Amino acid sequence: MICAEKGKEQDSFTAFVEYALGILAKEDYASFLSLFDSSRLTEQDLILALKYLDETRPALKIDDPALVKSKYQDILLIPFRDGSGYHIDYDLTTAGERNDLTIQIEFLKEADRYLAVLDDLHTL
Repeated sequence: MICAEKGKEQDSFTAFVEYALGILAKEDYASFLSLFDSSRLTEQDLILALKYLDETRPALKIDDPALVKSKYQDILLIPFRDGSGYHIDYDLTTAGERNDLTIQIEFLKEADRYLAVLDDLHTL
């Protein structure tokens, strides 16, 4: 669960996503998945997505956003109309360049905190 001060949700959610991506960049898939309260992806799904759904390819190395700043790290935060939370799309990079992968995470309001739900990792 994540605490996010009202009006500063994007900062809190972005910090969480970038921390998680730092772990994913180290290829520690189990630790990455353990950060989420729920996930639609298994470790195998995650690895397959990083291989662009082609088992014969090596897993794509992604950047740790704390170490590699890129103008291509686009972040789109969308509030749910019913006020139940937010959806974030975060474009991933490799060596500072776009790699066509986007991670999607939902932050679902529960009392004064948010559940982090890994929704998808897919190509644009």
